[in-house]
Amino acid sequence: MTKAELEVLERKDLLGQARLSCQAVADHDVKVRPLATVSSTGAEGPGRKPEPEITPEPEWVEKPA
Repeated sequence: MTKAELEVLERKDLLGQARLSCQAVADHDVKVRPLATVSSTGAEGPGRKPEPEITPEPEWVEKPA
Protein backbone atom coordinates (compact mmCIF):
# COMPACT_ATOMS: atom_id res chain seq x y z
CA MET A 1 0.00 0.00 0.00
CA THR A 2 1.28 3.48 -0.74
CA LYS A 3 1.53 6.17 1.92
CA ALA A 4 -0.71 8.40 -0.25
CA GLU A 5 -3.45 5.73 -0.37
CA LEU A 6 -3.23 5.06 3.37
CA GLU A 7 -3.60 8.77 4.17
CA VAL A 8 -6.66 9.20 1.91
CA LEU A 9 -8.39 6.07 3.21
CA GLU A 10 -7.77 7.07 6.83
CA ARG A 11 -9.02 10.63 6.19
CA LYS A 12 -12.23 9.32 4.57
CA ASP A 13 -12.69 6.55 7.17
CA LEU A 14 -12.50 3.88 4.44
CA LEU A 15 -9.44 1.95 5.63
CA GLY A 16 -10.21 -1.77 5.40
CA GLN A 17 -13.30 -1.12 3.26
CA ALA A 18 -11.88 0.15 -0.03
CA ARG A 19 -8.72 0.61 -2.07
CA LEU A 20 -7.82 3.45 -4.43
CA SER A 21 -7.49 2.31 -8.04
CA CYS A 22 -5.25 5.29 -8.79
CA GLN A 23 -2.68 3.83 -6.37
CA ALA A 24 -2.57 0.32 -7.85
CA VAL A 25 -0.99 -1.10 -10.99
CA ALA A 26 -2.54 -4.31 -12.32
CA ASP A 27 -0.54 -6.70 -14.49
CA HIS A 28 -3.51 -9.01 -15.10
CA ASP A 29 -7.31 -8.86 -15.20
CA VAL A 30 -8.98 -7.73 -12.00
CA LYS A 31 -12.61 -7.36 -10.98
CA VAL A 32 -13.55 -4.06 -9.35
CA ARG A 33 -16.71 -2.54 -7.91
CA PRO A 34 -16.62 1.26 -8.03
CA LEU A 35 -17.83 2.89 -4.81
CA ALA A 36 -17.89 6.47 -6.09
CA THR A 37 -19.08 7.14 -9.64
CA VAL A 38 -19.71 10.40 -11.47
CA SER A 39 -23.47 9.91 -11.20
CA SER A 40 -23.46 8.85 -7.54
CA THR A 41 -21.26 11.73 -6.38
CA GLY A 42 -22.54 14.56 -8.56
CA ALA A 43 -19.04 15.15 -9.92
CA GLU A 44 -18.69 17.21 -13.10
CA GLY A 45 -16.75 14.47 -14.86
CA PRO A 46 -14.64 11.36 -14.40
CA GLY A 47 -11.35 13.21 -13.91
CA ARG A 48 -8.08 12.65 -15.69
CA LYS A 49 -7.11 9.52 -17.57
CA PRO A 50 -5.08 7.23 -15.28
CA GLU A 51 -1.30 7.43 -15.58
CA PRO A 52 0.54 4.28 -16.71
CA GLU A 53 2.46 4.30 -13.40
CA ILE A 54 1.50 5.23 -9.83
CA THR A 55 1.69 8.97 -9.15
CA PRO A 56 3.01 10.57 -7.06
CA GLU A 57 6.13 8.38 -6.82
CA PRO A 58 5.00 5.64 -4.43
CA GLU A 59 6.29 5.51 -0.88
CA TRP A 60 5.45 1.97 0.24
CA VAL A 61 4.13 1.28 3.74
CA GLU A 62 2.76 -1.83 5.43
CA LYS A 63 -0.98 -2.25 4.94
CA PRO A 64 -2.62 -2.13 8.39
CA ALA A 65 -4.32 -5.33 9.48
